[in-house]
Amino acid sequence: MQNEVIVNVNNIYKYFDDLKVLQGVSCDIKKGERVAIIGPSGSGKSTLLRCMNLLEEPTYGEVWLEGKLLTAPDPYLHFDVIRASETYGRLMAARKSEHPDESAEEADIAVIADIKKNDLLKKHEGKAYRSLLRSTEKNNRTGINLARRDMGMVFQHFNLFNNLTVMKNITLAPTELGIMSKSEAEEKAMELLEKIGLADKADAYPSTLSGGQKQRIAIVRALAMNPKVMLFDEPTSALDPEMVGEVLDLIKQVADTGMTMVIVTHEMGFAREVATRVLFMDKGNILEEGSPEELFSAPKQERTKEFLSKVL
Repeated sequence: MQNEVIVNVNNIYKYFDDLKVLQGVSCDIKKGERVAIIGPSGSGKSTLLRCMNLLEEPTYGEVWLEGKLLTAPDPYLHFDVIRASETYGRLMAARKSEHPDESAEEADIAVIADIKKNDLLKKHEGKAYRSLLRSTEKNNRTGINLARRDMGMVFQHFNLFNNLTVMKNITLAPTELGIMSKSEAEEKAMELLEKIGLADKADAYPSTLSGGQKQRIAIVRALAMNPKVMLFDEPTSALDPEMVGEVLDLIKQVADTGMTMVIVTHEMGFAREVATRVLFMDKGNILEEGSPEELFSAPKQERTKEFLSKVL
């Protein structure tokens, strides 16, 4: 189903000590979508992408992949868990005493809002709270290593193993994880290398390749796992200008297969051409989103207009 949600990011906060990089970001990535994330440096784009596959652990919030929870459950997102806490019981008793004519529903809404707003939940909230939180995790959570089989990631700086050949770089994960036999993985790798015109580099080492070739190999390595979604973190930012085109062309080819993709990029023309939806981020929030035509031609937020006026 085309409207099926593959990745659900729910109220993600990410703090590095006193630095608040993400401030309650939520978004859904649907099957077949190609979502480009744009915005100024330091806006939280790459951190959001890295939180999607838990290369960064969110401080608060949850990430789901095809209905399975990747993060620990966030009690603030589960009202039944909040209601099982000792803090909720204490505040409800006080609320009923102070507002005797208030309905139970109104009191419940007020108390939950107070708990969430003031971050009142503690680690020790009683047996019922702990039991329900554990049950929520047991019933919904999946192992991140299992999830990463379905979520390919391409980094700015390639992250190839320099001591392994191109073929070994591509086949290592599928064979080590038992997804394919060695012969199946090598057959798949050669098929992908032939598609990008680098079959002659199968036995070469990364140090002998150009930056554009390395990045194309990195993309092929991720595709060899047959992922359901591909994450690209500024895949051209470390490349010399003349190598950018060959990498963008490969990503376009991947997009044409119907692959679900999330791309953090500074390449506005590419985002406009390839994306089905664009998210604009600033200061740890998604300020605006829409189709490429909507966002690039008629942005609604002043901050979006200001950013685009400088980069287009």
